[in-house]
Amino acid sequence: MAAPNIFQQAKQAMEMRSKVKKMQKDLESQTSDYENAGVKVTVRGDLTVSAIKIDPEVVDITRLDKLERTILENTNKALKKTKDQAAEQMKKMSKEMGLDGLMGGL
Repeated sequence: MAAPNIFQQAKQAMEMRSKVKKMQKDLESQTSDYENAGVKVTVRGDLTVSAIKIDPEVVDITRLDKLERTILENTNKALKKTKDQAAEQMKKMSKEMGLDGLMGGL
């Protein structure tokens, strides 16, 4: 009689994994903008920066391209570090809940 319970738990785990993956895809398709002091940043739901626009009036126009690249690179590095830390925390939380391995590396 234990077998049906194990199969039910496996089914529930697969459903949960499917829901998490769908939620991740949904988040990745969303964007949000933040604008301040002539700088507009667009971020995707997966925490990557998709665009940075700087009003030429707030900086020296001859250095605008370099400034945009530097801001984009530094922002993405900071976001990646934040995302990696969040993933590590989720991994730790999953392990504490006894769910490590259940989610297949999510």
